[in-house]
Order: sequence, then structure tokens, then C-alpha cells
Amino acid sequence: MLTAHTARHSSGRAEVTAYQDVGDGRCVLYPRGAFDAATTGVLDQAIGRARMPRIVVDCSAVTFADVAFLRVLCERDSHGTRVVVTAPSRAVRRLLDATGTTTRFLAAGDSAPASWSCSGADTLRAG
Repeated sequence: MLTAHTARHSSGRAEVTAYQDVGDGRCVLYPRGAFDAATTGVLDQAIGRARMPRIVVDCSAVTFADVAFLRVLCERDSHGTRVVVTAPSRAVRRLLDATGTTTRFLAAGDSAPASWSCSGADTLRAG
């Protein structure tokens, strides 16, 4: 069964839509917007809520990402959840390259199923 949820930071600057299929163990997150120390909590909450051993994070719509964004990925990846970044935006690619974490998070061929989209998601407020 496929479920979808969207969490938005109260500032409106960042949100994460999560698609999860418990039946086959797939989870894909779609963060959108600017992620810094103030807004990255929505990403951390989305990864924690998924409770899956492996999560794909499609970063194509991330317009800004700083070390707080990377910290969430690293902490979750180090504590039992394999985090894989796909479609990194320029901001995310620059962050991964500058910190030497590109090979840790990027994996060729990992992506969201084409049939999953970001429409019709339930909205949850976070912030």
C-alpha cells in the first residue's frame, strides 16, 4: 500500500513529501526549498517517520542546503537507515562535493519509481 505525506516548515521555506510502500519496503523523500539549521527539522522528521532500512532522497528541488542538511543525512545514515541521494540539485551537489561525501550518498541507478508523484499528498504542519 502506497502512502504519501507532506511536512512543511512553518516558515514555508522548506517541505518534504514522503512516499512509502510498506509492502515492498520502498521509501522516497522529495525535499523542496531551502534547508538550513532552522528548517532541516522537517527532513529529519520525515526520515524518522519512514522507519525503513533504506530511504531514497530525491534532491532535485532543493534550492539551498547547508551543513545542517548534511548533518541529518549523515546522522540518519549512521544510525541504521541507509540514505541514498538522487538527482542532486546544484546546491546539494556543491555541498556533497565540498564535504567529500558525494560517494557516501550518491548511487547510480537509485531513483523513485516513475509512477510515484508529488500530487495528492496529505499535508502535515511541522516547524
